[in-house]
Amino acid sequence: MKNDLGQQRAFPLLTGRHAVRQIGTIPRACPAICIGRSTLDEILEYSDRSLATETGGFLIGQRFHDRHCGRSFLGIEYFLPANSTSNGFDSLTFTHDTWSQLHREIDRQYKGSLILGWHHTHPGFGIFLSRHDEFIHRNFFDSPWHIAMVVDPRHGELGFFQWLAGDLVNTGFLLSPDKPKSRRRSA
Repeated sequence: MKNDLGQQRAFPLLTGRHAVRQIGTIPRACPAICIGRSTLDEILEYSDRSLATETGGFLIGQRFHDRHCGRSFLGIEYFLPANSTSNGFDSLTFTHDTWSQLHREIDRQYKGSLILGWHHTHPGFGIFLSRHDEFIHRNFFDSPWHIAMVVDPRHGELGFFQWLAGDLVNTGFLLSPDKPKSRRRSA
């Protein structure tokens, strides 16, 4: 598989040796969202930190196209918590400082990776995109492959939203175990 940069790269979520579990329905017209268990756990732990106000962050990774199955994939490799946000009981706003920090971290830690989308919580409200959420997505995550992840830490629910025919729809995703660490062979 090749990433957007044209580089050959093995991606742990898409290797055939590991069992990948599909959660929900993934429309064929949408890229399949892939996330490893440890990255998902990191997002869920972060989401549990505040049950009183919304929190958020960014989903970092790669876009891939597998020519064998004719399918595009979004591989979420990293989660970057959003700092310097303005948040309340039912709202989250990314400030200028939030965006500046995001771009600094991409350049410093995740060079060659893409901002695939964003994450935010709805503590006790369920899984949906509010009008404010849709505004953020339409104005800052408007590429056809951008995604939004919503977590309700009080109810233990999560969902991914993607563009489909100009609308944001709740789609399924692929969950994989993390790639096992290579074992040293004894001589």
